Amino acid sequence: MGTLLNQCGIKKLKGVSPLAIFEAIFLLAFQGQNFYQGIVLNEQLGFQKDVAYDLLENPRYNWRRFLLRLAVKIFTVLDLLTSEEREKVLVVNDSDDDRGRSKMVELLARIFDHNSKKYLKGFKLLTLGWCDSATFLPLDFVF
Repeated sequence: MGTLLNQCGIKKLKGVSPLAIFEAIFLLAFQGQNFYQGIVLNEQLGFQKDVAYDLLENPRYNWRRFLLRLAVKIFTVLDLLTSEEREKVLVVNDSDDDRGRSKMVELLARIFDHNSKKYLKGFKLLTLGWCDSATFLPLDFVF
């Protein structure tokens, strides 16, 4: 994982390694904690919340490349475990994120929901993924 982060330009010259920060953030989902509980309030970590925010918000880090390379590595393992007869497809999904109660949100737009045939305030999330009817791997996204 550390090599993959480094290949995508996600590296630091000093302080806590990006791998340690990424690992702490990644494990939150499996520990049943949100970012506030696991990072902000947790004093046992070797870094403060600002370090985690700086890692996630740095515009020079290519998170999309990281996601694609991680998906390729996972795909190679899954491809060995599944049969050749299983159907494999690319899925393009454009989901709506409804923010009807929001007023002052950056980049909030008026979008058309094709399911309800109505306009709503919110965001569109376009996702490209690989699926084999049992697994979905996101490959890229545009918000």
